[in-house]
Amino acid sequence: MKNAQITLAAGAMLLAAATGASALEVKTGSDKVTATLYGQVSRAVMFADDGYEDKFFHVDNDNSSTRVGLKGEVAAAEGLTIGSVFEVEWQENPSNSVSMAEESIAGEFLSRHFDIWFKSQLGKLSIGKGNTASTDTSEVDLSGTAVASFSDLAVGTGFAFYDAASSSYPENGITVGSVFDSMDGLSRLNRVRYDSPSFSGFSLSAAAAESDASDVALRYAGEINGAKLEAAAAYANPNKGYGQINGSASVLFPFGLNLTFATGTRDLDNMPEGGDDPTFMYAKIGHICKDMFAVGSTAVSVDYGVYENVKKQTTGEEGTVYGVQLVQSLAAWNTDLYAAYQNFELEDASGADYEPVSVMMAGARIKF
Repeated sequence: MKNAQITLAAGAMLLAAATGASALEVKTGSDKVTATLYGQVSRAVMFADDGYEDKFFHVDNDNSSTRVGLKGEVAAAEGLTIGSVFEVEWQENPSNSVSMAEESIAGEFLSRHFDIWFKSQLGKLSIGKGNTASTDTSEVDLSGTAVASFSDLAVGTGFAFYDAASSSYPENGITVGSVFDSMDGLSRLNRVRYDSPSFSGFSLSAAAAESDASDVALRYAGEINGAKLEAAAAYANPNKGYGQINGSASVLFPFGLNLTFATGTRDLDNMPEGGDDPTFMYAKIGHICKDMFAVGSTAVSVDYGVYENVKKQTTGEEGTVYGVQLVQSLAAWNTDLYAAYQNFELEDASGADYEPVSVMMAGARIKF
């Protein structure tokens, strides 16, 4: 019954897209409550080469996945608004999960947000499953190309590195995703979260989540001499044997140039002998041209990242990634066309000669 109801909601979302609506207002059981149905579909063709095999894939782009949601809101009293979010994800062949051994992965509905919130002049209190305070603090990105690539590296991470020295894949496999980790907080959990009001562009968030996880984050959003600036920093304790500090910042200048930087480190409770804390650094430079084509803005960028000791927590493990991205907006249709190339490389102290994993992807995302 639940899947049937969600399918009906998805059908209504597609109807909204067909009629050109950016969102569909839903009739509720109370005149005081407003509800909006929204969503997006993000599909792509991906080609991957791990130095031993190469293959085409038809994927759902995990940088910005296919999803559908319903938002409700009511003005409960003067100065108090109560709202809720119900959002599920559907991914057939997720771009972060397919591999040379598994190119077809059946889709299923996964919960993203099941949330109730209360907002007043004192701030916002959220209860249920949703973003923790530290979520997205490694992912601040004003480049306009995040749908193609950003610090989370959610495309091609299911592929394993091939060892040319032994002419084999290492036992148990070393995947791209196990080496490249943006340490982006606690993600979405069942939690209680508080967000302070904004003071001169700054806001503070804190959350207490299931399994005794907790986090705190500071964010900034504003303009300085015409340049748009956003930044975030967080501390998270997932209660899994480590704590982590991470953050990111991005600036967009009025003439379209943009710069993005992200970094993070983990403090392990039980450091392996000869080990070192996992760390990462990621940088992107891009440009957004608003008048190249009449249909919408054109964004291009290149990125580079270094991810150390993420898998083995031993000194000498280093993953590097570089790539190039292009996103063309079709503003009147709420659609983005995107293309990206990413190259992943790994070195460690094992003596293995890992072949690079290169991934190319092109696709479209339409929002409703």
